Amino acid sequence: MDKQHLIELISSSLIYENQNFQSRESSTEIMNYLNRLNLDQLRTMSKEFIL
Repeated sequence: MDKQHLIELISSSLIYENQNFQSRESSTEIMNYLNRLNLDQLRTMSKEFIL
């Protein structure tokens, strides 16, 4: 998976699992945080959601 796909996958999972992240501001913060991570970090994070 490429970086953008992982970011979308992780952010949608975070937003879905935690109702507190439904505000637009929070989802922007999540996306900004994920964009700062490198590809390996995103892959590791995505594995956590799969397990």
